[in-house]
Amino acid sequence: MNKTTVSRRWALAAMIAAASPAGAQPVVFENLDRLEAHIGDFAGPHRAPRVDRRLKLGACAMRPELVWYGAGQTTVLVRCGAPDGWQIYVPVDMKPAGQGAVQDGSGAVVVVRPVPRGGTITAGDVDFRPDTYVPGGATAIDQVVGKVVIRALSPGETVRTNVVIAPNAVKRGDPVQIRSGGTGIEVAVEGVAEQDAPVGGRVRVRVRNVASGSRIQTIVVSPGIVALPGYKNPETGRE
Repeated sequence: MNKTTVSRRWALAAMIAAASPAGAQPVVFENLDRLEAHIGDFAGPHRAPRVDRRLKLGACAMRPELVWYGAGQTTVLVRCGAPDGWQIYVPVDMKPAGQGAVQDGSGAVVVVRPVPRGGTITAGDVDFRPDTYVPGGATAIDQVVGKVVIRALSPGETVRTNVVIAPNAVKRGDPVQIRSGGTGIEVAVEGVAEQDAPVGGRVRVRVRNVASGSRIQTIVVSPGIVALPGYKNPETGRE
């Protein structure tokens, strides 16, 4: 082996060493069993979260934040707030009878007087029955009161979470305020909704005071208030 060959090999070894940080640590993944137990504590004893075991999430340097996502408390948004964090959506099922769902009092919401299709459920339309259990059924009256039913409900029927939807917070033709901006900065203009949509839903809006009558896609924040995607509430700093 000549000196030229040896020199080239040392040079190659040096390049490899430079590309591999000294003392590089192996990747550590989030413990999914522990994460699922954490979600279970949040959701309550009557619910069973289902974390996808195929996930490869980096270990979170802090305790993940948990919030209910959507209507009916059937999904939990799990967010790791670390700089290299992540977020996932975890479905949560009611435990079947025999696993403590009825015996320890989870119960269900039952209709006590007819509710027509498209009607809004009031507190007088339903009752809580601790001795009743139906998979997918609402387990608290506040989960359904104020919601709109997509089909008629009859007395004695258990209210399932998939037959109720949030009421429209904005209706076609309503004047709305369009907000945009980030934390600490907010811009608002007037517009007119061209569609019906609930809070969190997307709605097309025609901007007022613009000669071209521009139309933009927005997200409903509250009745009469819509925002451009990415808007952050200056009070909470959240979208």
